[in-house]
Amino acid sequence: MKKFYLIPVAFFIFSVNLKAGEPVPGAEVIVEQEPHDDPIAYQLTGSTGTVTLDNLDKGKYRIFLVVPQLSGKYVKGKDKVKSDLKSIFSPEKRTYFLREPQGFFAVKFDGLKRIAGSNIHPSYKKIRNYDKEKLLIAEFVVTQTPGEVTIKVEAITPKEFENKAKKTKHDTAKATINNIR
Repeated sequence: MKKFYLIPVAFFIFSVNLKAGEPVPGAEVIVEQEPHDDPIAYQLTGSTGTVTLDNLDKGKYRIFLVVPQLSGKYVKGKDKVKSDLKSIFSPEKRTYFLREPQGFFAVKFDGLKRIAGSNIHPSYKKIRNYDKEKLLIAEFVVTQTPGEVTIKVEAITPKEFENKAKKTKHDTAKATINNIR
């Protein structure tokens, strides 16, 4: 007769709380000064995911972004995000959260110098330009020369985007972005 032994086995569930912060190198940042549509600045984010635009003259500016394709944890589960939002802006943190086919991104605006009211006005409009689709993400006004803004592009997970969407569900100031349809 065979004897069977029951051995208690403990299972532990570990939760890894991934935070935004992986820099996105190779994102294209394009700046136009209104009323013209010609770019006055074009830079790729470096290894830190950061671009600083300085020596900006007085006037109104638009910032466009072309993001690279992400992979791994930054796109895994993107079809399961329970939100219809494509973008969220947090004015307190000056951070823009984007949901794009290429992945999920946090775009942080920092180092604002001589910007009207130290404000970045979020926008969301896709514009097809030759073989690329660029995304209008923000507008701002430089009140005194030289103006300056630093932009940092980071990768976030679909779950992080979903959490941001849940937190802003009832806060229309955060969820409302110009040009979004």
